[in-house]
Amino acid sequence: MSNVLDRPISDFIDMTLSIQDSNQTVSDSVKKMEEYGIDSLLIRDGGEIKGIITYRDVLFDVVSKGKDPTKTKLKEIMHAPLLSIQKNAKIKDAIFLMTRNNVRRLVVFDDKVPIGVISQKVLVGNMTKYAITLPELEMPTRIKCPYCSSAFDDKTALSTHIDNIHIGRGLFDGNLSRIDDLGTIYPPHDFPKTI
Repeated sequence: MSNVLDRPISDFIDMTLSIQDSNQTVSDSVKKMEEYGIDSLLIRDGGEIKGIITYRDVLFDVVSKGKDPTKTKLKEIMHAPLLSIQKNAKIKDAIFLMTRNNVRRLVVFDDKVPIGVISQKVLVGNMTKYAITLPELEMPTRIKCPYCSSAFDDKTALSTHIDNIHIGRGLFDGNLSRIDDLGTIYPPHDFPKTI
């Protein structure tokens, strides 16, 4: 697994990019997301890429707040400054940066040119093919009594055993014949024995 974390992120980049102007409406931008089959957009403001929005931003910052997506501009919901990483960085560097900044995506640059997006979903999803298979543990078929280690086939049988042997039959119904066997957490007094 450690050698996977040392691989360059360029092996995992989604190179489908859509750059939208910050004054564009959310509804127009969501159409672009659907058209390109992507879940994030880079936002250009003043000729430079300054931020990013994701489908979650649309849901949480527009829809859940009752804003009109045909009037809400991307600059109102974009996340800036943009978190980025260079294409030759290692997977472990991307994971560290995402974790430290509590984000799910980083924009990948080749020097100063954006070439794609790396997402937590892609990184973690692709890690499974490098995962180590662990042996399955066999679960015991019988349940053991926590007091005496007797084995039982099911919980009902165990419960009956505990009631009859360790607690005393009928104790919870008011039968106090074995109350002295249970002991007490209080020092002895002349109080009547009650439960």
